[in-house]
Amino acid sequence: MTSVDLTALGVQDLLRLDGAVLAELRRRGLVRTGNKPLGDVAEAVVHAARDGVLEPNSTKSHDITTPAGDRIQVKAMGVRSAGTAAKFGAFRSTDFTTAVFLVFDIDFNLIEAREVDAAVIEQTRLVTHINGRQPTLRWVRTVGTDVTAEMQAAWAGLNQTPARAAIVAPMHHPART
Repeated sequence: MTSVDLTALGVQDLLRLDGAVLAELRRRGLVRTGNKPLGDVAEAVVHAARDGVLEPNSTKSHDITTPAGDRIQVKAMGVRSAGTAAKFGAFRSTDFTTAVFLVFDIDFNLIEAREVDAAVIEQTRLVTHINGRQPTLRWVRTVGTDVTAEMQAAWAGLNQTPARAAIVAPMHHPART
């Protein structure tokens, strides 16, 4: 990849570039909103790994329904200075089967993925001022099952340029075995 000197761009140019990047990610089917793309990309990773239905944004409690009927909630974060005390987005409902937590480094390499049953998340403390349960990275590492290799393989498939992806990968999602 060619390095781009962002310091040479004005603020308006940076905002236009951000818009163009989001538009291209949307065209590729990786993001569905105008929000920061990490959450949408994380959902696309888990969907590529597990197949099934990527639910509409307005669906309560889960992001993906697998062919087996499991409901998966997806949470993601970039590595932060808070380290393992960093918190994932809040759970305001646990009407899902499992949650998959993805952690990306500063260069958006997928460095860790853990899966936690909804019943385990229900055992965490309810934070009243956000009306939700907000697990830390440390807690997820303690209770979660490591699914890093599975999610990294899905991320590698999604991370290809469109021209190369058409040559290397089939255009459909194979059934999970």
